[in-house]
Amino acid sequence: MNGTPIQLKQVTEIRDGARKEIVVIEANGLYYLKGDATYVTFEETYEGETIKNIVKIANDEVVVLRSGAVSMRHTFRKQSETVGTYESPVARWEMKTKTEQVLYQYNEKTKKGQLFFSYILHLSGKHVGRHAVTISFKEAKR
Repeated sequence: MNGTPIQLKQVTEIRDGARKEIVVIEANGLYYLKGDATYVTFEETYEGETIKNIVKIANDEVVVLRSGAVSMRHTFRKQSETVGTYESPVARWEMKTKTEQVLYQYNEKTKKGQLFFSYILHLSGKHVGRHAVTISFKEAKR
């Protein structure tokens, strides 16, 4: 798969009532365009296992595909409720989200991009808070 090598930082802020958690992933990945969509791919390591991530950005929606230690396929569509699944080695959950916001910008001059999306998450019918995800990336120096 051809693409432009990038340096990426994903920050997920999770708020559930008074509880607040921030998860940061920094990785190298690839950025490419296909049709009218933008794709960002990267790998993360979770408890010693590799998770491959593919993020597809098009119009007001984001599709996140994760495979490996965790399996997930979910579409986040602005102002819509969507259902997907989240699978780990221990269990499989139904994932329902109400996406509030999807914002994506890419600057051709600086070769930097930023994706922001926020959503209310329910796993197997249980409310687990509001998630705000920011993925920032820039072309890696060769």
